[in-house]
Amino acid sequence: MNRKLALYISSSLFFFTLNSCNNSTTWEGMDFIRLQDSIKSPYDISIDMEFANGKNEEYKTIANTINATLQDAFLEKVDTSNISTTLKDYINNLCKTYKQEDTEFHLERYNHLKGHFEFGISGIVNYVLTEDYYGGGAHPTSTTTILCFNKETGAQITTNELIVDSCRQKMKDMLTSRLMQYHGVSTLDSLQAMGYLDMSDMFISENFMLGEDSVSFLYNPYDIAPYALGNSTISFSYDELKDIITFGNNNK
Repeated sequence: MNRKLALYISSSLFFFTLNSCNNSTTWEGMDFIRLQDSIKSPYDISIDMEFANGKNEEYKTIANTINATLQDAFLEKVDTSNISTTLKDYINNLCKTYKQEDTEFHLERYNHLKGHFEFGISGIVNYVLTEDYYGGGAHPTSTTTILCFNKETGAQITTNELIVDSCRQKMKDMLTSRLMQYHGVSTLDSLQAMGYLDMSDMFISENFMLGEDSVSFLYNPYDIAPYALGNSTISFSYDELKDIITFGNNNK
């Protein structure tokens, strides 16, 4: 099985369409490395992901925390001492799974992972991973997952830390109102007639980005709308959420 494995220091970051943030910001004590691995046969599988790389012991600890979360979330195995092995194991295990499922016929399956860091508001670094795959069915699928990290500790920030508990319903209502505003309707019925929130209630997505100027919540296909409507991004300025979000505290 032919493989390609490349390791190099990433000199630039891609821009994510949710934000127009300036990725020229640097992170003192930390840089990013990109690991790539791929096969073409019997299935087309590729991984192209950035990982954190600490320049001293303090930042190596932070990097290991971030990298462990990335591996656990996307690669189903954690080995911060040898991440390239984790990539190989992920591809091998996915091939085994596909072969077991293809006992009667062979599908033209593929799976491509691509992830990168994006700087956000002070003290935050975001990670954006896009997965394009086809495993049978009517159409291929593309999903995006966003993770937010505290730059001082490497800990992931979830909605439990982001949203003040007493404001969670207000946040849901604001998400629904903003979605209606985007689509030029004034009632939930009108929004549902378009296909949004027809089969599910609004929820606070764990796919959120803490950008330089705004907070953006991403909903993949099927989260709040059918596949044909694609994904939805709902954004707010920090001023709009000043009484709703908090960093590092879980207000009861």
